[in-house]
Amino acid sequence: MKIGKVLKSKRGLVGIEAAIVLIAFVIVAAAFSFMVINMGLYATQKGRETVRQGVQEASTPLTLDGSIIIRGTTNGTVDAIIIPIKTLGVKYVPMGSGTTVVTLRIENKTAYANIYYGISTTDPTGLSYAELISGVPTSQAKLFIENSDGDNSLDYTEKGYLVIHLSSSEAANEREHVFIEIRPEQGAPLSIEFTVPSEVDQGYNTIG
Repeated sequence: MKIGKVLKSKRGLVGIEAAIVLIAFVIVAAAFSFMVINMGLYATQKGRETVRQGVQEASTPLTLDGSIIIRGTTNGTVDAIIIPIKTLGVKYVPMGSGTTVVTLRIENKTAYANIYYGISTTDPTGLSYAELISGVPTSQAKLFIENSDGDNSLDYTEKGYLVIHLSSSEAANEREHVFIEIRPEQGAPLSIEFTVPSEVDQGYNTIG
């Protein structure tokens, strides 16, 4: 009888030990599962951010908002370009002189790495094209913002007019190719390319 009681007691101890080991395995498995799920969520979030950033870098936040206007001179050349722009898919685009670059190249003549001198404080509402151009020194480009709230950004509720003023020696001749690139701080640049018409009337002409 005594031997039987000892065996039963040992079986009880083995059962408790097995239960403790099983509980330990369950706790470790639960902790490991939580870590795996947490890492999976983190990886998913980082992947989503990477994709979003890639899409932003591949797409431009600016787009044309109408026809490009060129000013023809008495010599049949083009000495000013007005480009209407607005935001695309974003609430605002920083357009300060420190965050935006505007490059200009006129075929076989002029090439500037950056002619952008920031946002003009002049409200373009009600002003003529001639008045806008007169507010931009030659060999420079400035952005006039209609309905501006006074900050250094182009908001989705605003419309911008990028005015490029060329000197007489830089004016584009007939049939010359003009290349303009507006590169904001984030996102792909807005690239504009056109050919000066074979016949440029004096005054303001529309490029489609």
